[in-house]
Amino acid sequence: KTFLENMPIFCIDFLINCDEEFLLLKRNEEPLKGLFWMPGGRLQKNEEIEEFSIRVQSREIGRYFKNYNLIGFSNYFFKYSINSRATHTPTLLFEIDTKSKFNPKIDKTHTEYSWSKDLPKELIENLILFQNPKSSYILDKFCKRIREFENR
Repeated sequence: KTFLENMPIFCIDFLINCDEEFLLLKRNEEPLKGLFWMPGGRLQKNEEIEEFSIRVQSREIGRYFKNYNLIGFSNYFFKYSINSRATHTPTLLFEIDTKSKFNPKIDKTHTEYSWSKDLPKELIENLILFQNPKSSYILDKFCKRIREFENR
């Protein structure tokens, strides 16, 4: 508990996009248990991003996409609970553009998957874009959030 309360856990997520629909996995663990989220996870000590990508994509969706582009950053904060795996997760977001939908082979940390036109509100509320994503949906949501912030 002391470590979780005092140290952020650095994470990477993959926004897999096929014709403006995004692959989301229903989480089976805290944080965000029961919510649909992008494939991703914790970067391990001394792990290169390429190694992380192979490990996490293979484990969570049963395949590996080598072409991914860094599009943004989010800084998430979660309440501590007994089953918490993290309370603060600075997260890089990489986009993967695929030409066709596929049925992922999900692991035990997820219960189901969905191809969705909508993204989790926590992502939209926290995302800082570095560059234009291939998805116009996420860019539109990001621009709307900026306009709302400016009108406060």
